Amino acid sequence: MGNNKDLREATAKDVAKIVALINDAYLPAEGFLYEGPRIDAAEVRAKLATGAFLLKPNSIGALDGCVYVEIRGELGYFGLLAVSSDRQHHGLGRKLVSFAESFFKARACSEVEIDVVNHRQELFGFYGGLGYHVVGQRPFEDERLQRPSHFVIMRKTL
Repeated sequence: MGNNKDLREATAKDVAKIVALINDAYLPAEGFLYEGPRIDAAEVRAKLATGAFLLKPNSIGALDGCVYVEIRGELGYFGLLAVSSDRQHHGLGRKLVSFAESFFKARACSEVEIDVVNHRQELFGFYGGLGYHVVGQRPFEDERLQRPSHFVIMRKTL
């Protein structure tokens, strides 16, 4: 998985840590959007059945960051990019995106796609700066949503 020895793929033993990290990281930015937590253990286990979580563990056994990756033919998809609140704004998010892109390149994907919820305007600049561009949108339907939302699809050629 590249030369990032401090990053690894998740196992079933990591589910609780992934849930805690994502819920902590997403609450400040998306707390208004969902009723209840952003993700639960059943959702993480379902994701592990179709893809993988790439993790950045820290020295005390918790997680500093994670990103979900899934191969969809020649297209790589990533989502649930999360960095712990005390590690944000230090480049770890960019490192995790780069790691996800390397993961996809190693598996012969030619493009990477992400879904960004329309309410997260600050993310369009972040991903745009990493070479992603808007290619469309898709419905965002989740019974926990507190307001109408949709996903903006962004894509990058590898």
